[in-house]
Amino acid sequence: MSDDKAIDWSKEISIDGNIFPPDTLNREKYASYLTGLLKRKGYDQRRGDEAKRTYVLNLNSEWGSGKTYFLRRWSESIKNQHPVVYVNAWEQDYSDDPLMTVITSMIEQLREQAGKSPQDITFKAPRKLLGLLKAATPAIAGGLAKRYLGIDPVKIMESSEDGQIGESIDNEKGDPIDMGMAASKMVTHLLDEHSAKLEAIDSLKKAISQWVEAAKSSSQQSTDRKQFPAFIFIDELDRCRPSYAVEMLETIKHIFNIPGVVFVVATDTEQLQHAVKAIYGQGFDAGVYLGRFFDARYTLKVADYEKLLSVHCDMKSISMQTLSENGITVWPKASIEGVGCNVEIKNISNILTGFNLSAREAIQVVERLISILSNLKEGEIVNFYYLIVLLCLHEKEYGLYGELGSQHVVSGVQSPWSDVCQRHHLNNYNIYLLIDPKNIAGDTIKKHIGRGDYSDVNNPYDDISMPISIRDFFIACHSVGLKWSVGKESEENISRDSNQGNGRSLTNNCLDDWLKYGCYQAEMNKLYCQKADSANQEKHLDHFFDRYKDFVEISTHLES
Repeated sequence: MSDDKAIDWSKEISIDGNIFPPDTLNREKYASYLTGLLKRKGYDQRRGDEAKRTYVLNLNSEWGSGKTYFLRRWSESIKNQHPVVYVNAWEQDYSDDPLMTVITSMIEQLREQAGKSPQDITFKAPRKLLGLLKAATPAIAGGLAKRYLGIDPVKIMESSEDGQIGESIDNEKGDPIDMGMAASKMVTHLLDEHSAKLEAIDSLKKAISQWVEAAKSSSQQSTDRKQFPAFIFIDELDRCRPSYAVEMLETIKHIFNIPGVVFVVATDTEQLQHAVKAIYGQGFDAGVYLGRFFDARYTLKVADYEKLLSVHCDMKSISMQTLSENGITVWPKASIEGVGCNVEIKNISNILTGFNLSAREAIQVVERLISILSNLKEGEIVNFYYLIVLLCLHEKEYGLYGELGSQHVVSGVQSPWSDVCQRHHLNNYNIYLLIDPKNIAGDTIKKHIGRGDYSDVNNPYDDISMPISIRDFFIACHSVGLKWSVGKESEENISRDSNQGNGRSLTNNCLDDWLKYGCYQAEMNKLYCQKADSANQEKHLDHFFDRYKDFVEISTHLES
């Protein structure tokens, strides 16, 4: 059994001045598991003098899934039990030297955990570290060339192309230099320099071990002392410059393989592979290459969209209640028995899941939705879920989105929309709607039946909460928006069914017609078509799609 204290993220905490809310994604269990795993990998008492070992874990999770939140809370949770260093690689890639980035963070954070002053000699970097720093290499190389050749190599590169360099070349004083002898001296020195680097690495490892030991033994009470291994967390590596990211991995693997120290490198591994290919070429096997640097990879499961959106987006700002309070009319309304106020998030989540959006894409789509709705003026009207489907199509099926102005794209079994629905299984994902015909059409529905005969038919329908597939809902909304006759035909079917005495006991086909077309058509009449003439109705229905297309195309320039 582990003697680490239980990890509890149920309360809000402040870390380095930043507020981290309670763990609504239920991630603390993963931190507890990984702590136990890395503790065993980094320190095994059964091995005696070889108890301390090194281990490098790749924490893989896509953008938007909360890697930074996870690492910050995890590192803070175990600080009282283990020496801990947290490094945000992206914030420090300006240094151009990953070794310097990690060393600086280790000195500062371990010294603070040890309770030592900045002047404490224990936390001074070894002098030999200078030979390992990338910034010092050009100056040293230039100095060596000048020392052994008597000339500056930069001068050779800047010399005229007409000049030739043979077995000898003049130095700065004009005296000839034996290039063979100079090269021999350079090779000898480079070999010595290589040996010196190995000694410098060994010196650095010893220094780091001393820093870790000092942080571990900071408490006067032996029962309160921290334990091996030390945890070094490297965050945001996939956001760094490709060259910096690769150099950081190489530094960790070749220099920081220190017994008693474990590394957790958090990345979106797919994005990191792109960074590797940017250095070595698109044909390079980046997956195999990255595998060399990690002892294991742990993929952090992406939370379901309902939890993810609640954490990353201001969902309250687009709730039906908030929009209604702001004077925005929203159709259709949503209702699920037992779900209550989370119904909008449930429906949005189902649409995003249906289109198989990544966490990053899902957050971006919802942020665009929020930006659209926040710019609506009091008195405006919006078809909430139709707009979300359009945003998803723009993100995942842009080819189809660009053709939506044509009726054939959506209607028909062999339509492009049907292909998209099959590919994403949209017929298997429902949104839950409150069908309220009394509110929309009133107590009577005026129908056109037969040859010019108008009748006032009592509205026989009560409110009902029902699931409708994303496929059918979009066909209903989009088809009515482009073609008046689709909705009109459905109204006639409903009226005819009512006149046949079916009343509330609608046939399945007529109920489908009501849900898919009739209710929406009534809404269109109420909100857009103020005049009875069909020409005006056609005009407003044409405007319907153009309006939503403008919403989508303006908002998609916003990327989170």
